[in-house]
Amino acid sequence: MGLFRQIEHIKAQIVDTERLLTLAGNHPLMTASFKSRLDDLNRQLESLPKEAFEPKINLLFSGQAVRGSSGVKASFISKVLLPFQEMIKTQAAMVRFGNVSKRGQAKKGANAELFITALPTGSFGIELSQLESNDLFAEQEVAKAMKQVMQLVIDTAESDQAFEESIEATPKRSLNNLKKFLKEIVEEHSILKMETGEMGVELSEEGIAQAYIRVTSTVDEEQEEFIGAVLRGILLDSARFEIQTNNGLAISGFISEDITEEELIKYDQTYLNKSCVVHLRLHKTSFKTGNEQVYYELLEIMDTDPTV
Repeated sequence: MGLFRQIEHIKAQIVDTERLLTLAGNHPLMTASFKSRLDDLNRQLESLPKEAFEPKINLLFSGQAVRGSSGVKASFISKVLLPFQEMIKTQAAMVRFGNVSKRGQAKKGANAELFITALPTGSFGIELSQLESNDLFAEQEVAKAMKQVMQLVIDTAESDQAFEESIEATPKRSLNNLKKFLKEIVEEHSILKMETGEMGVELSEEGIAQAYIRVTSTVDEEQEEFIGAVLRGILLDSARFEIQTNNGLAISGFISEDITEEELIKYDQTYLNKSCVVHLRLHKTSFKTGNEQVYYELLEIMDTDPTV
Protein backbone atom coordinates (compact mmCIF):
# COMPACT_ATOMS: atom_id res chain seq x y z
CA MET A 1 0.00 0.00 0.00
CA GLY A 2 1.40 3.40 -0.99
CA LEU A 3 1.91 6.22 1.49
CA PHE A 4 -1.18 8.13 0.31
CA ARG A 5 -3.39 5.06 0.75
CA GLN A 6 -1.91 4.42 4.21
CA ILE A 7 -2.64 8.00 5.28
CA GLU A 8 -6.20 7.89 3.92
CA HIS A 9 -6.82 4.48 5.52
CA ILE A 10 -5.73 5.67 8.97
CA LYS A 11 -7.67 8.94 8.65
CA ALA A 12 -10.82 6.98 7.79
CA GLN A 13 -10.33 4.80 10.87
CA ILE A 14 -9.87 7.93 13.01
CA VAL A 15 -13.16 9.39 11.73
CA ASP A 16 -14.98 6.10 12.45
CA THR A 17 -13.45 5.82 15.93
CA GLU A 18 -14.36 9.41 16.78
CA ARG A 19 -17.94 8.71 15.73
CA LEU A 20 -18.06 5.58 17.90
CA LEU A 21 -16.56 7.51 20.82
CA THR A 22 -19.35 10.05 20.55
CA LEU A 23 -21.97 7.30 20.47
CA ALA A 24 -20.41 5.62 23.51
CA GLY A 25 -21.20 8.66 25.61
CA ASN A 26 -20.13 8.12 29.23
CA HIS A 27 -19.89 4.32 29.07
CA PRO A 28 -16.79 3.60 31.19
CA LEU A 29 -15.42 0.60 29.28
CA MET A 30 -16.32 1.55 25.72
CA THR A 31 -15.18 5.15 26.11
CA ALA A 32 -11.78 4.09 27.47
CA SER A 33 -11.39 1.53 24.67
CA PHE A 34 -12.23 3.99 21.89
CA LYS A 35 -9.94 6.68 23.38
CA SER A 36 -7.08 4.19 23.50
CA ARG A 37 -7.79 3.18 19.90
CA LEU A 38 -7.89 6.83 18.83
CA ASP A 39 -4.55 7.56 20.51
CA ASP A 40 -3.00 4.56 18.78
CA LEU A 41 -4.29 5.64 15.35
CA ASN A 42 -2.99 9.19 15.82
CA ARG A 43 0.42 7.79 16.76
CA GLN A 44 0.40 5.63 13.62
CA LEU A 45 -0.49 8.65 11.50
CA GLU A 46 2.22 10.77 13.11
CA SER A 47 4.84 8.06 12.59
CA LEU A 48 4.32 7.92 8.82
CA PRO A 49 6.84 9.84 6.68
CA LYS A 50 5.71 13.20 5.31
CA GLU A 51 7.02 12.40 1.84
CA ALA A 52 7.75 9.27 -0.18
CA PHE A 53 9.81 8.96 -3.37
CA GLU A 54 8.90 5.59 -4.79
CA PRO A 55 8.83 5.48 -8.62
CA LYS A 56 5.27 4.24 -8.74
CA ILE A 57 2.00 5.93 -9.72
CA ASN A 58 -1.63 4.79 -9.87
CA LEU A 59 -4.06 6.05 -12.51
CA LEU A 60 -7.73 5.16 -12.07
CA PHE A 61 -10.58 5.86 -14.47
CA SER A 62 -14.34 5.53 -14.80
CA GLY A 63 -16.88 6.44 -17.47
CA GLN A 64 -17.40 4.74 -20.80
CA ALA A 65 -13.90 3.23 -20.89
CA VAL A 66 -14.50 1.20 -17.71
CA ARG A 67 -16.84 -1.64 -16.79
CA GLY A 68 -17.20 -1.18 -13.03
CA SER A 69 -14.24 -2.78 -11.30
CA SER A 70 -14.05 -5.57 -13.87
CA GLY A 71 -12.00 -4.04 -16.65
CA VAL A 72 -11.00 -1.12 -18.82
CA LYS A 73 -10.80 -0.82 -22.61
CA ALA A 74 -7.38 -1.88 -23.87
CA SER A 75 -7.60 0.67 -26.68
CA PHE A 76 -8.19 3.46 -24.14
CA ILE A 77 -5.27 2.42 -21.93
CA SER A 78 -2.91 2.23 -24.91
CA LYS A 79 -3.88 5.77 -25.97
CA VAL A 80 -3.46 7.38 -22.54
CA LEU A 81 -0.27 5.55 -21.55
CA LEU A 82 1.97 6.72 -24.40
CA PRO A 83 1.63 10.50 -23.80
CA PHE A 84 1.72 9.98 -20.02
CA GLN A 85 4.93 7.94 -20.28
CA GLU A 86 6.48 10.64 -22.47
CA MET A 87 5.61 13.35 -19.94
CA ILE A 88 7.36 11.33 -17.22
CA LYS A 89 10.46 10.83 -19.41
CA THR A 90 10.72 14.53 -20.25
CA GLN A 91 10.15 15.58 -16.65
CA ALA A 92 12.75 13.09 -15.39
CA ALA A 93 15.28 14.74 -17.71
CA MET A 94 14.35 18.14 -16.27
CA VAL A 95 14.77 16.82 -12.73
CA ARG A 96 18.25 15.57 -13.59
CA PHE A 97 19.51 18.55 -15.59
CA GLY A 98 17.44 21.45 -14.25
CA ASN A 99 15.85 22.45 -17.55
CA VAL A 100 15.76 20.88 -20.98
CA SER A 101 15.16 22.39 -24.36
CA LYS A 102 11.50 23.10 -25.03
CA ARG A 103 11.87 20.68 -27.89
CA GLY A 104 12.98 18.12 -25.34
CA GLN A 105 16.11 16.25 -24.37
CA ALA A 106 14.43 13.35 -22.60
CA LYS A 107 17.01 10.94 -23.97
CA LYS A 108 19.50 12.41 -21.50
CA GLY A 109 17.36 11.73 -18.44
CA ALA A 110 17.20 8.84 -16.02
CA ASN A 111 15.75 5.54 -17.19
CA ALA A 112 12.06 6.37 -16.97
CA GLU A 113 10.67 3.36 -18.78
CA LEU A 114 7.54 2.35 -16.87
CA PHE A 115 5.89 -1.04 -16.46
CA ILE A 116 2.31 -1.98 -15.61
CA THR A 117 2.75 -3.70 -12.26
CA ALA A 118 -0.80 -3.89 -10.85
CA LEU A 119 -4.46 -3.25 -11.67
CA PRO A 120 -5.88 -1.26 -8.72
CA THR A 121 -9.64 -1.02 -8.34
CA GLY A 122 -11.87 1.79 -7.17
CA SER A 123 -13.25 2.35 -10.60
CA PHE A 124 -10.51 0.59 -12.58
CA GLY A 125 -6.92 1.54 -13.18
CA ILE A 126 -3.30 0.69 -13.62
CA GLU A 127 -0.21 0.97 -11.49
CA LEU A 128 2.91 2.15 -13.35
CA SER A 129 6.35 1.52 -11.87
CA GLN A 130 9.99 1.93 -12.78
CA LEU A 131 11.56 -1.52 -12.47
CA GLU A 132 14.88 -1.72 -14.30
CA SER A 133 17.09 0.55 -12.25
CA ASN A 134 19.89 -0.13 -9.78
CA ASP A 135 20.43 3.60 -9.30
CA LEU A 136 18.78 5.00 -6.16
CA PHE A 137 19.14 8.56 -7.46
CA ALA A 138 17.47 7.60 -10.74
CA GLU A 139 14.54 6.11 -8.80
CA GLN A 140 14.18 9.35 -6.83
CA GLU A 141 14.34 11.40 -10.03
CA VAL A 142 11.57 9.36 -11.66
CA ALA A 143 9.49 9.52 -8.47
CA LYS A 144 9.90 13.29 -8.35
CA ALA A 145 9.02 13.53 -12.06
CA MET A 146 5.81 11.58 -11.40
CA LYS A 147 4.80 14.08 -8.71
CA GLN A 148 5.55 17.02 -10.99
CA VAL A 149 3.55 15.59 -13.89
CA MET A 150 0.69 14.88 -11.49
CA GLN A 151 0.88 18.48 -10.24
CA LEU A 152 0.81 19.74 -13.83
CA VAL A 153 -2.44 17.87 -14.46
CA ILE A 154 -3.88 19.20 -11.18
CA ASP A 155 -2.91 22.80 -12.02
CA THR A 156 -4.36 22.49 -15.51
CA ALA A 157 -7.71 21.42 -14.05
CA GLU A 158 -7.65 23.99 -11.22
CA SER A 159 -7.65 27.41 -12.92
CA ASP A 160 -6.32 29.51 -15.79
CA GLN A 161 -3.74 31.13 -13.51
CA ALA A 162 -2.43 27.83 -12.12
CA PHE A 163 -2.22 26.38 -15.63
CA GLU A 164 -0.31 29.36 -17.05
CA GLU A 165 2.15 29.34 -14.15
CA SER A 166 2.81 25.61 -14.61
CA ILE A 167 3.23 25.90 -18.38
CA GLU A 168 5.94 28.53 -17.92
CA ALA A 169 8.30 25.78 -16.72
CA THR A 170 6.90 22.98 -18.91
CA PRO A 171 8.61 21.80 -22.10
CA LYS A 172 6.51 22.20 -25.22
CA ARG A 173 6.59 18.46 -25.89
CA SER A 174 4.96 17.87 -22.49
CA LEU A 175 2.20 20.35 -23.35
CA ASN A 176 1.47 18.40 -26.53
CA ASN A 177 1.45 15.09 -24.64
CA LEU A 178 -0.77 16.57 -21.93
CA LYS A 179 -3.26 17.51 -24.64
CA LYS A 180 -3.27 13.95 -26.01
CA PHE A 181 -3.60 12.46 -22.52
CA LEU A 182 -6.58 14.62 -21.55
CA LYS A 183 -8.27 14.19 -24.93
CA GLU A 184 -8.69 10.44 -24.46
CA ILE A 185 -10.08 10.84 -20.93
CA VAL A 186 -12.55 13.53 -22.05
CA GLU A 187 -13.81 11.44 -24.97
CA GLU A 188 -14.61 8.56 -22.60
CA HIS A 189 -16.37 10.89 -20.11
CA SER A 190 -14.09 9.67 -17.35
CA ILE A 191 -12.93 10.96 -14.02
CA LEU A 192 -9.23 10.63 -13.19
CA LYS A 193 -7.72 9.54 -9.89
CA MET A 194 -3.95 9.76 -9.41
CA GLU A 195 -1.85 8.58 -6.50
CA THR A 196 1.91 8.67 -6.01
CA GLY A 197 3.93 8.96 -2.82
CA GLU A 198 2.01 11.09 -0.34
CA MET A 199 0.01 12.78 -3.13
CA GLY A 200 -3.48 11.84 -4.23
CA VAL A 201 -6.23 13.59 -6.17
CA GLU A 202 -9.56 12.87 -7.85
CA LEU A 203 -10.49 15.09 -10.79
CA SER A 204 -14.13 15.14 -11.86
CA GLU A 205 -15.34 14.71 -15.42
CA GLU A 206 -16.04 18.46 -15.49
CA GLY A 207 -12.57 19.25 -14.14
CA ILE A 208 -10.92 17.12 -16.81
CA ALA A 209 -13.03 18.80 -19.51
CA GLN A 210 -11.97 22.26 -18.27
CA ALA A 211 -8.34 21.16 -18.25
CA TYR A 212 -8.63 19.96 -21.84
CA ILE A 213 -10.21 23.26 -22.92
CA ARG A 214 -7.33 25.21 -21.36
CA VAL A 215 -4.71 23.10 -23.14
CA THR A 216 -6.41 23.11 -26.53
CA SER A 217 -7.02 26.87 -26.31
CA THR A 218 -3.30 27.63 -26.22
CA VAL A 219 -1.85 28.81 -29.51
CA ASP A 220 1.83 28.39 -30.35
CA GLU A 221 3.56 30.60 -32.92
CA GLU A 222 7.15 30.49 -34.12
CA GLN A 223 9.40 32.84 -36.05
CA GLU A 224 13.13 32.97 -36.68
CA GLU A 225 15.44 35.97 -36.28
CA PHE A 226 19.11 36.86 -36.81
CA ILE A 227 20.25 39.21 -34.04
CA GLY A 228 23.52 41.06 -33.58
CA ALA A 229 24.68 40.39 -30.02
CA VAL A 230 27.43 39.47 -27.58
CA LEU A 231 27.44 35.91 -26.26
CA ARG A 232 27.36 35.97 -22.44
CA GLY A 233 27.27 32.29 -21.69
CA ILE A 234 26.36 28.71 -22.59
CA LEU A 235 25.39 26.11 -19.98
CA LEU A 236 25.78 22.58 -21.32
CA ASP A 237 23.96 20.61 -18.61
CA SER A 238 20.90 22.82 -18.41
CA ALA A 239 20.93 23.51 -22.18
CA ARG A 240 20.56 27.27 -21.73
CA PHE A 241 22.21 30.33 -23.27
CA GLU A 242 22.41 34.06 -22.59
CA ILE A 243 23.20 36.94 -24.94
CA GLN A 244 23.14 40.74 -24.87
CA THR A 245 21.85 42.35 -28.05
CA ASN A 246 23.53 45.35 -29.67
CA ASN A 247 20.66 47.40 -28.25
CA GLY A 248 21.55 46.33 -24.72
CA LEU A 249 18.69 43.86 -24.27
CA ALA A 250 19.50 40.70 -22.26
CA ILE A 251 18.00 37.55 -23.77
CA SER A 252 18.21 34.05 -22.33
CA GLY A 253 16.61 30.83 -23.44
CA PHE A 254 17.03 27.21 -24.40
CA ILE A 255 19.49 25.59 -26.77
CA SER A 256 18.17 23.54 -29.68
CA GLU A 257 18.74 19.82 -29.27
CA ASP A 258 20.00 19.80 -32.88
CA ILE A 259 23.21 21.56 -31.77
CA THR A 260 25.84 19.06 -30.67
CA GLU A 261 27.90 19.48 -27.50
CA GLU A 262 31.03 19.86 -29.63
CA GLU A 263 29.43 22.75 -31.52
CA LEU A 264 28.41 24.43 -28.26
CA ILE A 265 31.95 24.17 -26.90
CA LYS A 266 33.25 25.72 -30.10
CA TYR A 267 30.72 28.56 -29.86
CA ASP A 268 31.82 29.22 -26.29
CA GLN A 269 35.50 29.27 -27.23
CA THR A 270 34.98 31.44 -30.32
CA TYR A 271 32.27 33.94 -29.34
CA LEU A 272 32.15 34.28 -25.54
CA ASN A 273 32.03 38.02 -24.72
CA LYS A 274 32.49 38.83 -28.40
CA SER A 275 30.25 40.33 -31.08
CA CYS A 276 28.47 37.80 -33.26
CA VAL A 277 25.18 37.09 -35.02
CA VAL A 278 22.79 34.77 -33.20
CA HIS A 279 20.15 32.76 -35.05
CA LEU A 280 17.12 32.39 -32.76
CA ARG A 281 13.71 30.81 -32.97
CA LEU A 282 11.10 32.80 -31.04
CA HIS A 283 8.28 30.74 -29.52
CA LYS A 284 5.12 32.54 -28.40
CA THR A 285 2.33 30.80 -26.49
CA SER A 286 -1.02 32.58 -26.25
CA PHE A 287 -3.68 31.49 -23.73
CA LYS A 288 -7.45 31.82 -23.84
CA THR A 289 -7.18 34.50 -21.14
CA GLY A 290 -5.25 36.73 -23.57
CA ASN A 291 -1.96 36.29 -21.69
CA GLU A 292 1.20 35.39 -23.59
CA GLN A 293 4.52 33.69 -22.84
CA VAL A 294 7.60 34.12 -25.02
CA TYR A 295 10.85 32.19 -24.97
CA TYR A 296 13.87 31.88 -27.26
CA GLU A 297 15.63 28.86 -28.73
CA LEU A 298 19.24 29.09 -29.91
CA LEU A 299 19.70 27.61 -33.39
CA GLU A 300 23.19 28.82 -34.44
CA ILE A 301 25.91 31.40 -33.82
CA MET A 302 27.91 32.90 -36.68
CA ASP A 303 30.15 35.80 -37.66
CA THR A 304 27.78 37.66 -39.98
CA ASP A 305 24.07 37.85 -40.79
CA PRO A 306 23.41 35.60 -43.83
CA THR A 307 20.26 37.56 -44.73
CA VAL A 308 22.13 40.83 -45.32
